[in-house]
Amino acid sequence: MLLLSPTKLLVVLVIALIVLGPDKLPDLAHRLGAMWGDLRRWRTRLESEVRGTFPDLPPTHEVVRAVRSPLAFLDRLADEHEGTAASGAEQSAGDRAELPATSSGAGQVGAPGGPSPNGSGGEPIVVPDDPSMN
Repeated sequence: MLLLSPTKLLVVLVIALIVLGPDKLPDLAHRLGAMWGDLRRWRTRLESEVRGTFPDLPPTHEVVRAVRSPLAFLDRLADEHEGTAASGAEQSAGDRAELPATSSGAGQVGAPGGPSPNGSGGEPIVVPDDPSMN
């Protein structure tokens, strides 16, 4: 980032005054100010359009913090993901609790002691516990 101390800024202004002259310097300052204002308005308009397109986008200060400290941002995202995954696991465990269960598992295809799906006495087929697989 460009840092100008007051001394350096004064030197730049004196050189600009000598090169441009006192009659052109105010006009140049006016043009630079107008260009700076146009740039700020363009940035504001662009940001509002992006936020309109992506309403879930985090605020600008969070994005700046993520850029300055990406590991802390990724840790926070991982914690949020673990929280949603844990609540999803609790919900699916509740769904499994609603299913009728047999005490020995006999009679279920692929369960120990149950009939073999292919009629042979080989390895039983494992039935998935995931409700989304049903």
